[in-house]
Amino acid sequence: MNKKKLSRRDFLRISALTATGLVAAQCVAPGLPPEPAATSKPAEPTTTPKSVQPTATPVPPPPEEVVLEVRATEAEYENAERQIWNIYEAENPGVKIEMFSASEETIAAYNAKIAGGWLPHITQVRQKEEVTRENYAMFMDLSTIDFPWFDRWQWDIRNKWSAMFDLPGPRALDPWQGILAGFVYHKDIVDETGWDPQTQVKTMDDLDKFLDDLTRYTDGNPDLDYGWDRGWINGFMYLRHMNLVPVAFPDGGRDRQADCWFGRGKFDDSDSPFRHTLEFDKEMLEKGYNPQNWWNREWKTDMEASFIAKKSALLLHGPWVWDKALAGDPEAQLLGFPVPSVDGEKTVVHQAAPGIASGFCLLEGVQDKPQWDETEKAFSWWFSPEVIKMRAEVLGRAPLYDLDEPIDLTGPQWVGFLQHVGTDFWPHTELDLGPWGEIETLPYRKGGSPGPWDRAGGSYNSTYTDAIQGNIPIQEALDTAQANWEASFDVDADGNLVVSG
Repeated sequence: MNKKKLSRRDFLRISALTATGLVAAQCVAPGLPPEPAATSKPAEPTTTPKSVQPTATPVPPPPEEVVLEVRATEAEYENAERQIWNIYEAENPGVKIEMFSASEETIAAYNAKIAGGWLPHITQVRQKEEVTRENYAMFMDLSTIDFPWFDRWQWDIRNKWSAMFDLPGPRALDPWQGILAGFVYHKDIVDETGWDPQTQVKTMDDLDKFLDDLTRYTDGNPDLDYGWDRGWINGFMYLRHMNLVPVAFPDGGRDRQADCWFGRGKFDDSDSPFRHTLEFDKEMLEKGYNPQNWWNREWKTDMEASFIAKKSALLLHGPWVWDKALAGDPEAQLLGFPVPSVDGEKTVVHQAAPGIASGFCLLEGVQDKPQWDETEKAFSWWFSPEVIKMRAEVLGRAPLYDLDEPIDLTGPQWVGFLQHVGTDFWPHTELDLGPWGEIETLPYRKGGSPGPWDRAGGSYNSTYTDAIQGNIPIQEALDTAQANWEASFDVDADGNLVVSG
């Protein structure tokens, strides 16, 4: 016999009808004898039955609320992403999303909590601690879950990481074009110098003249503390700035950088592409274009805060400070331009490659938590076409993902910078989406090794700052980078990298 399970609504309806019927039955007074007929004998006395009371139908308690802990892309975007997750909560009554953030300043505390056994339901791995051969077991193989969107990516995200490491995957998902770094400035301040950097800074000589005029203007303006302000944070310095400057030179392209990482060239060669970065920073310091001891300035509390307060005019930064500045002052006028090439013939706008080993992920073990069904559902929803569109418009980032409807990017970096790349506005510029040498060599990196720059540990920082101050030769700093590389990779007899582990 096919038994149909009652829904809670049916159950309550039937219970209500039953209760109503019982109450109606009580409207006739029980136990009263009928009126005797005139021709009949008096009726025999009867026993009056007891009143039947209706049985109270228990109402089941509401379902227990499912709480999912979800990490924001960045602290700066947590409020905006909260609005997106509000839609999920509205579509899924009984589910509550609790959001949290972890920035470069708080990542150590986050990792300590993870090491202590905390398992947030949906989190991410950043481009400072990528998924590698050493740590991949921390993350779920996302090809094993119910995830319907792999074919939406414009590159083979399902297999790229697995092919790199010869391990099952993927372990993290990133739908975006890489982070773009470049100059950002307050237009109303820079206008006072007579410069329009977007159209006038096309060569390194142009940049030098602009920075000289900006510095002179700043020195005579009591409302400004710095022209081009700088601060230090390892992630930006070594993953972006170190790679950003060399592409301005003919021998500093991404292929030349990758040669050093793969051992086809050396970090301390006379024509090392990274020599350009150290020489550039040394020159900027000597000419007074950057604050003295700028590496002691905190990235957020000093440098970003100064720019947001309009105490400085110019930064070299990624997309985040654009949003922060406008959050602090919606009337701020922000524009940007790339680090120019030496000759102006071709300027490469250096953009990080798509996230192969980074992105949103599920930690191994979260599938054993009682909220797993809702976690899996929410994770897939976060990558659905309609949500990717919303996320792209919040972040102002172009997706490498096929959407169902046109995207309307209004993010400030997109509007003030990226949308012009390769157009008639900037015909001499082009976008480079190739992979970082550092990312391509991740499968070969020894676990716990520093890499040439020790991006995670920071032991190279004093070497770098000593070199740009002239305390040590730049060659010595590059020799140290090469020694760090040799401690981080093994090569075979033919000079090829050997897979770590």
